Amino acid sequence: MGPGNAAAAQPLAAAEGPPGESEFELTLLGPGYGESIVLHIGGGDWLIVDSCVNAGGIPRAIEYLAGIGVDPGGQVKLIVATHWHDDHVRGIAELFTRCENARFCCAAALRTGEFLAAVQALESRHLSVAGSGVREMFGVFSELRKRTNMATFAQANRRIFSSGPCEIWSLSPSDAQYQSFVESVGTLVPVEGGGKHRVPASGPNSLSVVLWIRLGEAMVLLGADLEKPGWAEILKSRERPVEKASVFKIPHHGSRNAHEPGVWREMLDPAPMAALTPWRRGGASLPGKEDVERILSLTENAYASTGRDAATSSGRKRISAVERTIRESGISLRHSAPPCGAVRLRRNREGGAEWRATTLGAARHLRNYFK
Repeated sequence: MGPGNAAAAQPLAAAEGPPGESEFELTLLGPGYGESIVLHIGGGDWLIVDSCVNAGGIPRAIEYLAGIGVDPGGQVKLIVATHWHDDHVRGIAELFTRCENARFCCAAALRTGEFLAAVQALESRHLSVAGSGVREMFGVFSELRKRTNMATFAQANRRIFSSGPCEIWSLSPSDAQYQSFVESVGTLVPVEGGGKHRVPASGPNSLSVVLWIRLGEAMVLLGADLEKPGWAEILKSRERPVEKASVFKIPHHGSRNAHEPGVWREMLDPAPMAALTPWRRGGASLPGKEDVERILSLTENAYASTGRDAATSSGRKRISAVERTIRESGISLRHSAPPCGAVRLRRNREGGAEWRATTLGAARHLRNYFK
């Protein structure tokens, strides 16, 4: 389907209602910092991948599903955390708590005793940044202890979910990435007598869980934030799927460090439906102009959850004199949530059906990203 067939941008509240029983849906939500994916697999059952929140701290996925008449508590069957960076797990503890019937999946490395010990130690020492990805994961593990079901742990070439016409396989992280993380995770535990500190991110996004989703005859590849070394591991695997996907969630906000030509050549249909969320914090932002041009050279069916103008900074640092003046004046400031958009793809289950793209809120075709 060409880009001209996408509906004009409209408010998220104008979503048309839930998909039909035999209709698949993939909707990518993103406010400019953070992302979440909701996926209807048929029969009224939903999955959620990652989490971001609105100005009130409510997970965007909950907000979207409730807006189209879906009951998250009863209809969401699986929640996946692709990795523990803040922009992918904000609100995921609240999300998991609200989705009472959902199972939880994350990278196998996050179940290690070393990681859980680090999480508990950091939580008891009070992290310096509210909403940290580690704190979110601590909340999920706490909720898991209250439930009778066990978490599912993702690793390369493992089937993590199967229901009716839907099968989901994790393609990463590899054994090598798992081992590297286990060896380094001990550095997360704070030293006795040390001050507060921010939890360092694992890089380069080495624990990102890439998902391969089979929806009847349609294949979907969700790239999380996996970067080049991880994609090289997937491409050389003899166990990965041999089919080609018609939908691609572009990894790491379209960044060049996550672009692997072999993925487009060997794992995707020509000109697939593709979508990304932008990332902007302080003076850094993704995607850049070269990134946009590169993606559009590979597919004309590319979309972004917001445009460059709407992707506002979250956590812009002020100069120290300004911070001091604010404190001395007793002024309390809070960041407003950036505009959220959604790229929604729907497709009938019948063979030969095409994906239909709709842009909601601040979302737009990628060729209009800088407009």
